[in-house]
Amino acid sequence: MSTTPTAPSESVSAGLAGLRALDDQEVTDELHAVERQIRELQARRALVVTEVVGRIEAIGGPVSGAADELGLMLSISSRSADNLAGTSVDLSEREVVWEGLRDGRIDLPKAQCILRELQAVPDPRREELELIAVGFAEHHTAHQLKSKLLAMTCDNDPEAEQREEALRNRGVWFTPRGHGMTDVHAYLSAEQAEAFAQALDGLAESPECPDPHGQGDQRTLAQRRADALSGFLDQHTTWDITAQVLIPADMLVGVETTGAELNGSPCTHELASLLAWSPDARWQRLVTDPLTGTLLDAGTRKYEIPERLRKAVRLRDRTCRFPGCTRRAEYTDTDHVVPWPEGTTRAQNLVCLCRRHHRLKTFGRWQVASQHGPAHDLTWTGPLGTARTTRPHGYHRRD
Repeated sequence: MSTTPTAPSESVSAGLAGLRALDDQEVTDELHAVERQIRELQARRALVVTEVVGRIEAIGGPVSGAADELGLMLSISSRSADNLAGTSVDLSEREVVWEGLRDGRIDLPKAQCILRELQAVPDPRREELELIAVGFAEHHTAHQLKSKLLAMTCDNDPEAEQREEALRNRGVWFTPRGHGMTDVHAYLSAEQAEAFAQALDGLAESPECPDPHGQGDQRTLAQRRADALSGFLDQHTTWDITAQVLIPADMLVGVETTGAELNGSPCTHELASLLAWSPDARWQRLVTDPLTGTLLDAGTRKYEIPERLRKAVRLRDRTCRFPGCTRRAEYTDTDHVVPWPEGTTRAQNLVCLCRRHHRLKTFGRWQVASQHGPAHDLTWTGPLGTARTTRPHGYHRRD
């Protein structure tokens, strides 16, 4: 019986050929061995990440930016780095859960579930529940584990302290996707979610369900829910919404059919052209040179324009200028790279920074250097020396 995975193959075909030579039991053992090794390495990574975070925080400063430099090291977003750092530090402090991962008894999602659901339980009761949870998780799915943990914590949470903590994390998030689509995520109380689900299903299943795309009875329940949600918003909101439509100049005259964007997310040329020539839409048209990506025109229609220089910087950067941050420019601060009065108030010395990375630049042990000129490159160097350079938004690039 194999106990450790075979060495990495030189190619996919060679690897598959080697696996096809194994009998059923051997290939099953190989799968188990690989999974154990992955879990052991994840436990090891948790310790390494904890050490990296500790070293950055030891350098001091009101804002350490530990997760941000970790994100630069691994080329992941600050949010992903926050999650990785938090999970790693938590694992290093909870021996029972860490050992379960190291020994391959549980995988990382189950370890995270145990850490999350038991975080408000005080010791020594927490360690007792961790032992029970690891044993249960070894032979049950993550969903079953979560149900088990919820039952255990409800039994040990008579004053509902964990519910109050959970309610503080409620929220709604939007994630742009391709093809002119966006994901909408919501974290609500169970009773609110149930009421919302029933109301949405009621409208989706009724003859009055909106049909904005003209698909009629061909729609699935999920599609009808989406139409019901958008219809509900149409009927109950009158917000003044502005959309930025990026459209290359040659697309306006029908020469090109690629390169369009809606609020920074790629969209079809049909949608961009429809919005560009719509007489009723509230949007800001950004027309670009198809060869260089240079901003040619920033037309406005029913759009409240901020102070001219701030607007120009936001149009240039489009997002926060910290490496990997995608916070849209309209939700950022406009910051002096070289602080005023030493640094002048002009476009070459201004950048868009979200509040998190604005604080990091101002109060953290980070070095930020700007290359003046048309490129306006911005180089960030973290406390441990990790350096990355960002450029303003390239209207002809998809990077």
